[in-house]
Amino acid sequence: MRTRIGPFSGLVAAVVTMLAWAAPVRAQQVVKLAEGETLTISGFLSASFFTDNGFFSNFGQGQNAEYAAAPVAGGAGQPGNKRAFMDGDIRNTRIRFEFASQPVVGRWAPKGVLEADFFGSFVGAGAPPFQDEQPQLRGRLLYADMSNGPTTVRIGQFWAPLFAEVPVSLTHIAFPLGYGSAGMIGWRFPGVFLYHDLSGAGASISSQLQLAVMKGSGPIVAGSAVDVTNNIGNGEASALPQLEARLNFGKTSGKMKWSAYVVGHVDWKDTVGNGGVDSASNMMGEAVEVGGSIVIGQLTVHGNFYDGKAIGQEFAFITQNAPGQGNIKGYGAWVQAGYDFTPHWSLWAFYGLDQPDYKTFATNQLPAVVPLPRQGSHDGDALVRWRAGRYAVGLEYFWNVTRWNTGVGKAGQLALSMQYIL
Repeated sequence: MRTRIGPFSGLVAAVVTMLAWAAPVRAQQVVKLAEGETLTISGFLSASFFTDNGFFSNFGQGQNAEYAAAPVAGGAGQPGNKRAFMDGDIRNTRIRFEFASQPVVGRWAPKGVLEADFFGSFVGAGAPPFQDEQPQLRGRLLYADMSNGPTTVRIGQFWAPLFAEVPVSLTHIAFPLGYGSAGMIGWRFPGVFLYHDLSGAGASISSQLQLAVMKGSGPIVAGSAVDVTNNIGNGEASALPQLEARLNFGKTSGKMKWSAYVVGHVDWKDTVGNGGVDSASNMMGEAVEVGGSIVIGQLTVHGNFYDGKAIGQEFAFITQNAPGQGNIKGYGAWVQAGYDFTPHWSLWAFYGLDQPDYKTFATNQLPAVVPLPRQGSHDGDALVRWRAGRYAVGLEYFWNVTRWNTGVGKAGQLALSMQYIL
């Protein structure tokens, strides 16, 4: 049975047609097209069956749950007396089309990528009892590369270099553990990206430089009628880009493998918007991030730390922006350890925190003190995973404690999740 998904039905039909055409091709095999071009179809299928105890805020309650909702009158700091519910989610499911061609100028060869998942808007849809089983497609990445091997120039929408190390999870994939809530930051933007290998073939330690010039981003200044009408954020209103640079290092030796990176970020936001009169109203956002991983035999440990100010658009400071209210400063970090007991069974444990400087934020608002809504967040997660080839299933418990200016919110989620790699 074919399901229509609102305005995206045409795109869904095209995807289904392409997949049906490619059915005889095995997972991630290359399909040869005309004129030396190839197409690789990849992605994964994902499903979660979960119970939430307490309510999560902002992002959602299922595969995109990140931090606990603010406490209100009711049972145990949560809305109402009954605080648990059960649901299912398939929105992590992802499809990726990668087109590649032969060199066209010397050694330089082009490549194009289109990637989508099912976290599209639920506006006008998504309500039980039927529409919540019909998630909508969402564009994630779309870019084209020109590469000669060691150097790649990428134009389009891709991840900011701040989006680096990613925690392991079967439930929280599109919205990773700690994303916007406990040290995991970075977002995808249209821009121009440069990747250059600094180390030659056979070097004992590999190294790479990444540079990115991306469109500005930030919330809309409510007092600017022009920006509200035209959906112009205060980052876009600054007419200046976001700039990032990252250095990657890595080495593999015997049973040990390690990687490390450092990222720098700067951007500007117009705090009065296009409707303002102050031509010198730009607020600077800054950040530095360090992280990495180490694998020794069956043990994996990885994580990252960031420190910065005015970078809520990169999912920092518990995903808070403050147009016209001053800089939010703070830091966040996460760490995760995993151990493969057998070729099939592994155990993973995660902890992260995000700590905006809410006291300084309030002081900056004097004489009219404005408290920061989300003032601290802690995440924890435990995953027991069974994996065989492309198939994995796991039992995962995720919990979050968020301190709001109105009190402390708590929420937990127990999920049984499946993933099949295409």
